[in-house]
Amino acid sequence: MSKGHVTLSLSKGGRIDPAPGEERPVICVGVDAGGTSTVAALSENGEFRRIEHGPGANATTLGVDDAADAVIGTIRAVLAGAKPAAIHVGAAGSGRPRIAAALRDDIASAFPHARVGVGDDAAIALRGAIPHGDGAVLIAGTGSVAYAEAGSLAQRVGGLGYLAGDEGSGFWIGMQAVKLYGRVLDGRAQRDETTDLAARALGVSDRDGFLDALYDAPLKPAQIAALAPSIIAFAGKGNRASTKIVQQAASELGDLLRSVLRTSGLLEATPQIALAGGLLEENSLLTFLLETRLNGDVPGVTIVKGKGDAARGALRLAERAAEPAA
Repeated sequence: MSKGHVTLSLSKGGRIDPAPGEERPVICVGVDAGGTSTVAALSENGEFRRIEHGPGANATTLGVDDAADAVIGTIRAVLAGAKPAAIHVGAAGSGRPRIAAALRDDIASAFPHARVGVGDDAAIALRGAIPHGDGAVLIAGTGSVAYAEAGSLAQRVGGLGYLAGDEGSGFWIGMQAVKLYGRVLDGRAQRDETTDLAARALGVSDRDGFLDALYDAPLKPAQIAALAPSIIAFAGKGNRASTKIVQQAASELGDLLRSVLRTSGLLEATPQIALAGGLLEENSLLTFLLETRLNGDVPGVTIVKGKGDAARGALRLAERAAEPAA
């Protein structure tokens, strides 16, 4: 993609237009459409320009139409009237082809002259941290998933959601504390700060209230996942119950990553591995245990932490789509 100088002028409404005799700039947009927020990044002729934030856009929880509306609104905000050449959206819930195709149709109809791609949110996390080449990413936030690319092969492990998977995630960690509190109410475990945390989060103090909180209203994964940072902190201070939970979480996350490396053929290939998601952003007992396992299990591994972001990863994929065919 050319990165040569282009003189620009602003039309009414702030739209970017080419000056007379100049070619129209190549505008690309990358979108990270998550469950709690949507982030859109824009580049002009390969140079990053600006970013905008919008509401959450998880098609699984909101439905395709509402998720698409949130994404389209955020894209329009970052464009400020400019005409996009390519748009790439990494969307929560779009690991399922049916969801991705429906989102793409809605977004493409709003921007008919752009090349529009919708794909796995894990893929943009990978390219946010590792811009090029083979590699894998482990994401641990409210949910958990491992994703790898090796040549033309893309492999995803985990990400089955809170009902069937998300091992080692914020929700999983929080639920272990909730289950332990249930054992306390049954007289099968001792109360401590870990179980007291779960009791406060649920707002209950007896067995009947515990059952009501879990089964009389839809379970809110984000509410349970919000317990995880405190549990990780308790583990760092030596709380036995929280330490056990964090040890199990690190083991589960390590299993996800090892599986995706094995199935993608990267296990013995001295891979680059990115750690992403809210639970892995800062050093903790969880990251220490996970990195210790990776260094022991994966020969020559390079662990990438604290670099890049998913919206920039999506932007890189949009820029690739805008490049002329060879």
